[in-house]
Amino acid sequence: MILNFQKLLSCILGSVLLLTGPSCSGGEKGVDDPGGPENPGGGYEDIQVVDGKVRFYLTESENAARRSMGVGDRVWKKSAVQVNGKSYPVVTDDSGRCYIEVAASGSGAYNAVLTASGSQDWYGSSAYTEVKLPYSQFWEATAASLQSYPMYGSYTKENGNKMVFEDAFAVLDLALTGSAKISSVKVSGSATDVLAGFANFLPSQGGFKMTGGVGFAVLNCTDGGDCVPLSSSTPKHFYIMLAPGDYASGLKITVSDSEHRSMEHTLSPARLEAGRATAVALQYAPDADLLFSESFDNFVWGGNIMAGQESTGYAPTAETITAATGTDRDGYADSFEKVSCNNPGSAFIQSNTWDEISGKTVGTSHLMSDTYVASRNIGDYTYMFRCQEYQGFLACGAGNTGRGIFQTAALKAIDGIRSVKVSFDFCYQYGSTDLLLFQVVNGGMIASASVDGKEIPLTAENSGYLSAAGKYIVEKKHVTLPSGESAAKKWHRVEVVVNNATDGTMLYWGGNDTGSGVHGFYLDNIEVRSLGEMARGADNLRVLYWNIQNGMWSDQGNNYSNFVAWVKKYDPDVCIWCESASIYKNNTNSGAPESERFLPAGWPALAARYGHSYTAVGGHRDNYPQTVTSKYPIETLLKITDSDQAGKPISHGAGIQQITVKGRKINLVTLHTWPQAYAYGVTGTADREASAARKEGDKYREFEIEYICAKTVNDPAYAAQQDWLMMGDFNSRSRLDNWYYGYPADDTRLLVHNHILDHTDLVDIIAERNPGCFVSSTYGNARIDYIYASPSMYARIVNALIVVDKWTSATKSPYVSNFYDPSDHRPILVDFELK
Repeated sequence: MILNFQKLLSCILGSVLLLTGPSCSGGEKGVDDPGGPENPGGGYEDIQVVDGKVRFYLTESENAARRSMGVGDRVWKKSAVQVNGKSYPVVTDDSGRCYIEVAASGSGAYNAVLTASGSQDWYGSSAYTEVKLPYSQFWEATAASLQSYPMYGSYTKENGNKMVFEDAFAVLDLALTGSAKISSVKVSGSATDVLAGFANFLPSQGGFKMTGGVGFAVLNCTDGGDCVPLSSSTPKHFYIMLAPGDYASGLKITVSDSEHRSMEHTLSPARLEAGRATAVALQYAPDADLLFSESFDNFVWGGNIMAGQESTGYAPTAETITAATGTDRDGYADSFEKVSCNNPGSAFIQSNTWDEISGKTVGTSHLMSDTYVASRNIGDYTYMFRCQEYQGFLACGAGNTGRGIFQTAALKAIDGIRSVKVSFDFCYQYGSTDLLLFQVVNGGMIASASVDGKEIPLTAENSGYLSAAGKYIVEKKHVTLPSGESAAKKWHRVEVVVNNATDGTMLYWGGNDTGSGVHGFYLDNIEVRSLGEMARGADNLRVLYWNIQNGMWSDQGNNYSNFVAWVKKYDPDVCIWCESASIYKNNTNSGAPESERFLPAGWPALAARYGHSYTAVGGHRDNYPQTVTSKYPIETLLKITDSDQAGKPISHGAGIQQITVKGRKINLVTLHTWPQAYAYGVTGTADREASAARKEGDKYREFEIEYICAKTVNDPAYAAQQDWLMMGDFNSRSRLDNWYYGYPADDTRLLVHNHILDHTDLVDIIAERNPGCFVSSTYGNARIDYIYASPSMYARIVNALIVVDKWTSATKSPYVSNFYDPSDHRPILVDFELK
């Protein structure tokens, strides 16, 4: 593009003839030139040839683009001026004015360039050729470097003997208000626009002509990892250098923040003037439904392998990058060396050895430099295993024969339990022998999927749920595969609807095959948008069950504040707490004296803190009772501690608590069966091992459940009562999950639930609502916590899930090795419509 720079000078500078400008003396303000004491009229004198020389007084335009960016006053005595290709010294007259005396030009043309120490880093063989217009810019650092950026001036009749220097680039001045911390601002044009790169300055036309580059510029605002905070009242200005010109298709401005949200604004049509700043004022306000966004805008290094061999890419150095080279690159390095389209901008971001990163984050374990991780705003991500940077997107598993993994941090912007839509662009690596595995980790069931707008039926082959992760495999028949490594490639848009997502939900992309092969894929433009809170009935009853491990031992030293906040977030109507008694001292497994054990006696006070006025403890015979708390009145119908056989108690008790909700009586059977592999009452190591070998622990649990069912749901005394829920820690597996476990059909571990399924009409809520899915209720891979419902109650279910969220995601306690924070079990939540 060619810009008429001389016209710009003529129009603008004619109105500033009397303004003062920077002087020669150490950057102090001085006389701006001819409008001085010896020129009292204030008019400019035209140039005069004296002894074959012409004198020009020197100044920078007060409206120069760099001024808006905060670049300080010039130190003229450290500057150099060339006119018509010849250098001249800057001289100071008695009034402190800076000038040069140049050889008279026969043509009358005087084209000048103003440089300083370090200016040669900005251009090629001269200040007129291959001038760098950076596409990768940095908060404050880029503006600070502009003291050495060349400026240009030309003689005009209007300015006379005053040589006014202007910037040849344009500036977008983005004034933002808001409350976020900004990580990047990207400005992009159409496919044919060149916004930054390299340019020649043409004095004859007074402007830049871009000779190469890219269609975008990015202002990296990570600022060493702190990112740039906004104010809701005072605008913060973000300045981006751009190629001047008319952009008929407009310019897209993308602003991203440290919490991985973003906002877009289109400036259309856009006209950027050389040497001037174009102001745009915006309030940073991402769409209300946008929960997460990652477009890798700060990934600016490397080639553009998606666009192919005709594309342009740059990096700090021209070296060929492998999985292990370039690890010491400074994340804030300038990037002007041209590289091929298949040259990545980084090595593997994390170690190539899984054991070195497992259980850590990108911020705590990375192969690339600390400044690199900070500059890309990726430190909070869980895994970027075998991932590399390309220009504006991520390559995963493309650097060797092992599969790669990218896993986000938890989506903490999700409030409560929501349905969300996850969208992303991807493309298989050329020669791929694998399939893309997308997973929703830590809760969330995949409800539907589409590729490029086409709905894809979910089958056992391409989807499923295991433990705490839902999956969708993108089959190659739905996409176009690359025709070559250097060929242009096609992005495909995948959209997945996920139900029951929480603030603990993470997103995962990886190869589906763990063997050696070509696993790579490219990933970009990830979005997560809320589709709304999961439905609750108009006359909803929300029931929450959880084994809270030793009376919420994890939070008792914190006065249960996290626990209370968590319960209030979900606002259940009825809670059933298993292991609801305090046992141990804070942060130890040493038994607390009875006087220090707050629960179960303290449940009325604790429940009141989350809005429950009613409490009841079930059969309490040891340290592991069940407690019900409720917004509705509770009547205890039965407490079970012993059985009808001497020496065979119901180990942790059971009971029936009845609640009345809008005239409907609902019976809650609470229980917690024997937890050991050996039978109740067996002592001594040898005897316990022998008992376990005979499967007597399983058989004792079978005895307990037979007795509990006989005295509750199967008792003729309650035959008239239809609405039942049975819940607890059954310490047993179900045959409904045996497709996953693979036990023999007569395995004793299945006895407890065989009795329920064969001898009652109760329905296993989680299994029935999620056929073909294995949903673990513990930190490992076991479902031993259940809520059963009578047919009348099951028919009223609106939603049901095992909750995995940010707070309940189990981690090993730092104090007691076999305890977990906050519990080794996961909650179960069920919504019923009682209308």
